[in-house]
Amino acid sequence: MDANETRKKLAVIRTQIENRELKKAIEGVRELTSDRQNWAILQQIDELDNNYRYMLHYLLEGKKDPEQKNIYRKLIRDLYRVADDAAGALLLRDSATLFYEKRRIMHLQTPLTIDELREIIAREADTYSFIGLLEEGPEKEERLRENRKTYEKSIQNLFYSVYASPRANADMIGAFSRFMEDDRLPVQAKEMFVSAVTMNLLQQFDAPKTELLLDLCRHADQQVATRAIVGIIPLIQLYSERWSLYPGMVSRLQLLADDKLFSRRFMAAVTGYIQAHETETITRRLTEEILPEMMKLSPMIGKKIRLDEWMGESGLDEKNPEWQKLLDEAGLSDKLQEFSNLQMEGADVFHSTFSNLKSYPFFHEMSNWFLPFDPQHSSLGTLFSDQSESMSLVDTMMRTSMICNSDKYSFCFSMMMMPEQYRRMMISQLGAEGDEIQKMLEEEEVMNPYRKEETLINHTIRDLYRFFKLFRRHDEFSDIFTLPLNYHNLDPFAPVVQQQVNLEKIALYYFEKNHFSEALSAYSMLAEEGIGKSEVWQKIGYCRQMLADIRGALDAYLHAELLDEQNSWVLHRIASCYRVLKEPESALTYYRRLEQLRPDDLNIQLQIGHCHLELKQYETALNNYFKVELLNSSNTRAWRSIAWCAFLSRKFDVAQSYYARILEQKPNAHDYLNAGHVQLCLDNSGETVNLYRRSQELAGSFENFRELLAEDEDELQEAGVDISILPIILDGMCYGSDL
Repeated sequence: MDANETRKKLAVIRTQIENRELKKAIEGVRELTSDRQNWAILQQIDELDNNYRYMLHYLLEGKKDPEQKNIYRKLIRDLYRVADDAAGALLLRDSATLFYEKRRIMHLQTPLTIDELREIIAREADTYSFIGLLEEGPEKEERLRENRKTYEKSIQNLFYSVYASPRANADMIGAFSRFMEDDRLPVQAKEMFVSAVTMNLLQQFDAPKTELLLDLCRHADQQVATRAIVGIIPLIQLYSERWSLYPGMVSRLQLLADDKLFSRRFMAAVTGYIQAHETETITRRLTEEILPEMMKLSPMIGKKIRLDEWMGESGLDEKNPEWQKLLDEAGLSDKLQEFSNLQMEGADVFHSTFSNLKSYPFFHEMSNWFLPFDPQHSSLGTLFSDQSESMSLVDTMMRTSMICNSDKYSFCFSMMMMPEQYRRMMISQLGAEGDEIQKMLEEEEVMNPYRKEETLINHTIRDLYRFFKLFRRHDEFSDIFTLPLNYHNLDPFAPVVQQQVNLEKIALYYFEKNHFSEALSAYSMLAEEGIGKSEVWQKIGYCRQMLADIRGALDAYLHAELLDEQNSWVLHRIASCYRVLKEPESALTYYRRLEQLRPDDLNIQLQIGHCHLELKQYETALNNYFKVELLNSSNTRAWRSIAWCAFLSRKFDVAQSYYARILEQKPNAHDYLNAGHVQLCLDNSGETVNLYRRSQELAGSFENFRELLAEDEDELQEAGVDISILPIILDGMCYGSDL
């Protein structure tokens, strides 16, 4: 059994346990251990099998055991653990992934303990502080460099020791806790510890480590707490089926849910993950739409705008209105505004920019993807060697909230590759912008006092996103960003997410990002909880409409109408649904109500006309259409409606007149088709063929045209056409000029 077969077998066993098919799962674990004869695992599975048999025996004999539920829960929990361990033993032998590679190295060597690493890191941090007190000079710089490299290597060793650590026991958790409680350690070391625990748990569930991570969600250091919260969310998603098996974890999360600070940060992380699902779409739009258009625009700017105009008479401060005109003509203004809005909302708009800057050797090391940005990092030494220039750049890089840690490293590495002249110029420009950035951040903090923690959360999520998408061995990891948007549905999340204010936030976020299925589910939960606002039912209706459930949408809109009878948007939606459902009489009732609220709305008059048309009340429909034309003589929608209604009511002269007007504008395939119908009714077969041929050209093919024509056969019969002539007309089109 190779590594892939082992993983597939483990997935089957987990599904069997989830479905409570425990006998099959026990047999599956035995199969996993059959080719290796792992006696420890076999002994555990035999014990579980016997315990299950005893429990079933007592149950089937009708004996009541008050501890049965607890015994059954523990049995399921232990079966998950033994299955994971059985598969893990095989993967340790067979898997080429980084996780098992690091584990094999730990088995071959005697790694430093966490307590030993804690003392080493504390000593190196203390030494760094001491060296900082020495007199400036080459010796001090050399000692600082050596200290940094040693410290960074210790942080890397810490990361891999925790990442590849086996299932935790009490001693390990004690060592982990001592590490996180040690005030001598830099916050950066604790952040890396949290990331290592998270990545370890994503590889293999471990209840004691999960409980530790939950405790770290309340850590005194903001950076540590937010990183732990970001880590716990995908873990809960991955292992939601196991959560209820561990009462300790359930109670911990329930206690945390009562903490307003945790709840706020948790919700910020949830919305950050929802936002991350948009990153691929944003990246695709930037690379396929906006940037290519900008590249096309570049030579156009050079041709149409002289350099002196570009610079302006007074230098750089006056904008040339022709720039905006060029953007408008290229159709870029709206797209750039949308891009700007996304950036203001906190969307990850820089992923596409920095995704091509992850090939530096620094990013070959897994642990470096999780490093908080540190301008003192040894790999950035040459960039920040000039103290007078570098301090402004350091300030700017540390202040900016738009770029995550990973991208800050990428940016610095790309600057290091520049010729010195350009690098100095860029450092100078960035330094000059530092004050503006600081001013902007201060304004943001006034408007949003939680901006800093939200920035930490978003940066952590983006660093994770880049790791799972861009790390050179990312295929070895299960991508947490492909997990479903089910935050509102999972029981473990309920203590936080199903608080009304939080559920409303999630529902709105789904809705605004066009995740209509998830939004529908969340709003339906709000409705079930008795949140009797019209807006909730409106959005349920809209989601159902976007999901093509028109009848369900109508029911929701009718519910919304009961709560807000004069809401014109709701009335319009109800009327539209009735029209789609081919119930024009009901639609007409609602359009009449809308007419009273919006008497000057010509679109409503058109819709009223359409309802009469569908009811075959052609004269009344024409009156409505003529009313629209009278109020807006250039309304081509009214012309089309008049022409079609006149055709159906056999007023072919009126229809011919209006189609002539339409064909002078911007006609489509349907316009030529309908104009051809009129000529057919007037026995002008030659003109019919000409118009049909134009329709065919716009339809794209003869087959497409035939489908359009077939759809109109009932209307042609109603207008008095003998449709047996249509095959002859079609052949006439095929012969064309050969006739």
